[in-house]
Amino acid sequence: MADQYDQKILALLVEDARLSVSDISRQVNLSRSAVTDRIRRMEEIGTITGYHAHTSVSKEEGVTAYLALTFRPLSCDLVQPLIDAIPEVKLAHSISGDVDLMVLVQAASMTRLHQIRSEMDSWPNLDKVVTHMCLAKRLDRW
Repeated sequence: MADQYDQKILALLVEDARLSVSDISRQVNLSRSAVTDRIRRMEEIGTITGYHAHTSVSKEEGVTAYLALTFRPLSCDLVQPLIDAIPEVKLAHSISGDVDLMVLVQAASMTRLHQIRSEMDSWPNLDKVVTHMCLAKRLDRW
């Protein structure tokens, strides 16, 4: 269970995964070795699953959309390799409720987004797709 130090360390790493252990230790008032041990433990138990470089799509041309997919019958496992094959898919979550799969797509253009959406029409057991275009980024803690 994460205590206040772990929570602060996580918050700092979420804000900037490139922070040095020395910088983190100064900000949380722990020794470098204690911070290193806490980070290692959080990695081992799966609280920290990785460190990522995020790339941006051109602001002039890039588009972001959430695609809500419904299957009849449910076949998220069948489409997993198809999801993996599209590099513009940044997230894919099976979710509860009327929608089976929520997919976040960041494409270079509307044309590419349309191509991706058209590819999905051939996915097995796909019953419905609803596209939700992102209009403005309000928060990004990745």
